Amino acid sequence: MTRCLSVAWFALDPGSCHPDVVLSDENVTARCESYEHRVVLGSLGFSRGVHYWEATVDRCDNDADVVLGVARGDVAKDVMLGKDDKGWSMYIDHQRSWFLHADRHEHRVDGGVERGAVLGVLLDLERRQLSFYVNDERQGPCVVLGPPIQGPGAALFPAFSLNRNVQLTVHTALDPPASSSDDSDDDVNEPAPKTMTAANSPSVEIDLPLPPPMV
Repeated sequence: MTRCLSVAWFALDPGSCHPDVVLSDENVTARCESYEHRVVLGSLGFSRGVHYWEATVDRCDNDADVVLGVARGDVAKDVMLGKDDKGWSMYIDHQRSWFLHADRHEHRVDGGVERGAVLGVLLDLERRQLSFYVNDERQGPCVVLGPPIQGPGAALFPAFSLNRNVQLTVHTALDPPASSSDDSDDDVNEPAPKTMTAANSPSVEIDLPLPPPMV
């Protein structure tokens, strides 16, 4: 089957982010004024297709965790992305990374980030998989998001979680790394049975307002 990659541009959404998050550069750069993690979403929600975006680590002080992934529009904005069951994330420090969903940590992988690193997220709603990249190399296994939900709130938004030690700049409308074409379904890890997602059918992106996201 031919896979359809929809290249979609988005910015960060000032209307949905936590008040401690400060956006600049036409809403593609984010920093935070709190020591606690705060969440900001992208302005575009997806229910179909294959989508890839990146974030450059502009600043990463005191061995801070950098966190990014996807979330439903009603994800908690005052805790690290992935702490509740509406966000799926990779969090990575200067030494290692983990996958985080519903406050469950899985798939620890050695290898961290520093200032200037480029982190990528590949959301494949045809296969219902989420993959992460560090400097164009995949970091850890693909993760299966689980069965879709239906109706309002079913879209997944690009999501980022940061505290005052981190600044990120988002880059969108990108093709995925060449290494993504070599990913095998044998390298996929199944989530806990309770995991749910906002995926639906393949091939198009949907631009949805916040809150609440609609499909």
